[in-house]
Parts: sequence; structure tokens; C-alpha cells
Amino acid sequence: MREAQRRLAMTAWTKLFALPANLISAEERYFRLLRTADDMERADLITADEWRKLVQQAGMALASTAECMGGTGY
Repeated sequence: MREAQRRLAMTAWTKLFALPANLISAEERYFRLLRTADDMERADLITADEWRKLVQQAGMALASTAECMGGTGY
């Protein structure tokens, strides 16, 4: 049961991560990804290391969007 919940949660995170920019702003996607990762960690569906990797991925995606928009990415 726990593994099925974990798979569903990770699939939902991945789908949110992959949403095209015309459906969600970069900032909104970033904050929703963070909330989802937090929720998964609190529910013991992912480890602290997995949480950290998800947060890093979300941050890199946001930074790359900022760079594309002429910002420094920081």
C-alpha cells in the first residue's frame, strides 16, 4: 500500500514538473513542487535525500526559466 502511494505521489510530482509554461507560471510550478515534496516527506513517502533532490530539481527549473527571461538565474 505504501509503495503504491509513493508511486502515485512521485508520478503527480513528475507531471507537475513537466507541465508546459503556457499552463502554469514558473513561479507557481516551483511553489507547488515544493509543497508537494514537503507533503510527501511529511507522509514518509520519500526520504530526506529524495526530498532534497526534488527541491533541487524544482530550483534548477525555476533558475533556467529566469535565465531564459534575461535574468541572472539567481
